[in-house]
Amino acid sequence: MPLADTHVHLLAGLDDGPATPAEAVAMCRFLVSEGAGFATALAHQNDDYPDNTPDRLRAAAAALAAELERKKVKLSVHPTGEVMLGPDTLADWHAGRLLTVGDTGAYLLVEMPHRDFVDVLPLVAAVAPTRLVIAHAERYPPLLFDPARAAAWVAAGCLLQVTAAALADPWDDDMARGLRDWADVGMIHVIGSDGHGIDRRRPLLAEGYRALRALAGRAAARRAGEEWGAAVLRGAALPVPMPAVRRSWFGRILGR
Repeated sequence: MPLADTHVHLLAGLDDGPATPAEAVAMCRFLVSEGAGFATALAHQNDDYPDNTPDRLRAAAAALAAELERKKVKLSVHPTGEVMLGPDTLADWHAGRLLTVGDTGAYLLVEMPHRDFVDVLPLVAAVAPTRLVIAHAERYPPLLFDPARAAAWVAAGCLLQVTAAALADPWDDDMARGLRDWADVGMIHVIGSDGHGIDRRRPLLAEGYRALRALAGRAAARRAGEEWGAAVLRGAALPVPMPAVRRSWFGRILGR
């Protein structure tokens, strides 16, 4: 099964991703060379990009899909918004201003506000049955290094998305240890490249997939990199993947 990139900016000129349609197509070709068959065609939805309405993102993704078909690039792209959490997130959700992953209504990709961290549990309840996917979850120390919080978010239905480059080359030893702990108990649910361009922030996916396989085993890597990623992009239902009890600290958190 091909890899699924659940976080890649492919909508030309809509945010800090590719500047031109040609660059977006080049990114898609690169993703295919990385082994990907499915990818988000996403752009930021936050105050910096107020014109990124769901309709605008849908139209841009449709144009990209048509261009890929014309050029015989075998990558299935799925329109998605990367939603920055803020005071207006719930109001925007109820008003239909946020685009879910793949435009299916099943999953919403969210990131933390700049220089801040917020508890997502109230939002989880408010948008249910839509489930939250926490974008580049490894970036948030209050989540990566707090097993009780991570367990509570997963128990509530959140999926943790980890950046492939962070798996392949963690920023520091602390991040490496945190990701090893998540991998050990099955807390890396989907992966994404967070690619933004072809000459900068390339959509590197394969090396991170191999790193996850080394950390968690072939079956876990296939789930996160292939099966669960593709399911999220299609809007398919996934059972809440509760963490396995393998380490003493997680056993204590779960009362075992």
